[in-house]
Amino acid sequence: MIEGSWSGMKKYLEQDMLCPALRGRITWNLTHFRPAGDEGAVFTVCLDGQPVKRFGFQHAMKALRDQDLGTLYPWDIPLNQRDEFTDDEFAEALEFYRHQPISASLESDNPIVLMFAVVDRRVGARTLAKLRETMSGQPEWLRKLYEATVTSRKAMRERGVQD
Repeated sequence: MIEGSWSGMKKYLEQDMLCPALRGRITWNLTHFRPAGDEGAVFTVCLDGQPVKRFGFQHAMKALRDQDLGTLYPWDIPLNQRDEFTDDEFAEALEFYRHQPISASLESDNPIVLMFAVVDRRVGARTLAKLRETMSGQPEWLRKLYEATVTSRKAMRERGVQD
């Protein structure tokens, strides 16, 4: 795993980087299917206990087959032109996100990197508002996380809680 242990990554994702308004609402899970080897890992992001997006090699390959795109591998199609991603792409995007300024992540054309940035505690309400137009062209799962971030932060502000 690129970023170390899963428990360390999960702590980082759910506690360290996640905006306070989303803590407890967004969870990150890893399922590893041992007999399948490296191709058996699936990362899942959940919102309010419901899966929003899964990232896994087998999942991405099935989606490509269902779309009748031949024998292409997911990485044969640019990230910003597809909606299915491998577990390696998830881990690589997390590494990029963690090692670049938040401003670069917010401008990324990689939807996975942008996902991490949208739910980041360092991104304020004005920056989120500026992203609204950009989000209209993003995949549904990313728009769902963006809307959850915006509405959760707004609800906290209305209750007088600083996030």
